Amino acid sequence: MSVLDRRRFLKAAGAVTVGVTCLCRKTEGRDANKQGAIIKDLKIEEGVTIEADDGTEGSFKGSGSQDLKTLQEHHAKIRELLVGKDPFDPMLEGELLWETIYPGKARLFAQGRDPLTGETIVNKPRKGRHTGTGRVFMAFGTVDIALWDLRGKLLKQPAYRIIGTANRRKVPVYWRPGEANKGLDDARQRAREAYEKGYRYQKWYFTKSAKDGDHGLKGNIELVRVLREELPNAGLMFDNHSIRYYGDVEYSVKLCKAIAPYRPFWVEEPICPEHVDGYTRIKEEAGVTIAGGEHWHTRWQVKPFLERKCVDYVQSDPVWCGGISEWLRVCDLVRRYPGVKVVPHITSPWIAAPHCVASQPEELCPLLEFNYEGGRRVLLSRMSPSRAGEMFFTMPEEPGIS
Repeated sequence: MSVLDRRRFLKAAGAVTVGVTCLCRKTEGRDANKQGAIIKDLKIEEGVTIEADDGTEGSFKGSGSQDLKTLQEHHAKIRELLVGKDPFDPMLEGELLWETIYPGKARLFAQGRDPLTGETIVNKPRKGRHTGTGRVFMAFGTVDIALWDLRGKLLKQPAYRIIGTANRRKVPVYWRPGEANKGLDDARQRAREAYEKGYRYQKWYFTKSAKDGDHGLKGNIELVRVLREELPNAGLMFDNHSIRYYGDVEYSVKLCKAIAPYRPFWVEEPICPEHVDGYTRIKEEAGVTIAGGEHWHTRWQVKPFLERKCVDYVQSDPVWCGGISEWLRVCDLVRRYPGVKVVPHITSPWIAAPHCVASQPEELCPLLEFNYEGGRRVLLSRMSPSRAGEMFFTMPEEPGIS
């Protein structure tokens, strides 16, 4: 692919492909030493592997929650869309797959409807963490991320340098210890120890919901009070983990009002994922900073919350939302709403989110989530404090997504 062609690639794909073109321009085509590469094969087994004609492979296992079986059922069609094509073609991405297989369906998310069932989902609680439709979009995203891995390997560059232009070698993190399940004294001690190591931003889970009554509500509030008294200057986030599937707006409003004086950095998923009316009421009545979006799929599900001005941090996960290309479109959408930022949820395989955050400017993507519970083995070795003592994640230099 010539430099001119890659400039056309940028023009056609916008934000999704800015990094690839920028990189080629910097090297004056020298790093385009895979010029003329085409996709030779596509495998969908435990994950997705895409092979170029020179033997270079891009792969991504994807989330354990994805519906890989449905993806395998469409293997022939996906192979037809990709094999024989230039891997840098901006049309090759997750959206191409779902618009070919389910044409026009994804946009139903913006109308509060499930794209595959047609069911009205807006303002309704979920039956579980992931929906059947969500699992399908996750699987499409696996193909998209494998393509980005292949592009990085063909260009011999880590993926974050071609996903966007920020080229951040280090990104600040927030620590996610999970539940305070050993009591408040233990939580206080863990919070202090982590803070002194450099984890100045911390996210703790609430464990009580409306069904636990006033006693449970007081327990959640007490956690916030204790941690704020221990760490007066920390960025303390609280995830309403206990009621993520429920639609009890009254309870969420009451809780958020009660903790607002303790200055939470954000309250995450204060109500079930599709409850845009609930998000709006909580924002208007409690006035707290709200984060949400790890359970939203595609930019179409993000859009209503931005339009209602009821979310401050969008947490779209590149592994869950439909792939890196769709995550970039979420970023492009968020840019139209001043003050809103993107801090992606992180999930296994843990390394996709760091590449996304490092590809974007800090004013858009200020933090990377560090899931201490599940991701520490993959990420911990790259953590180091800055001179000011704040913990940062150092990006890998290996080609692709690693």
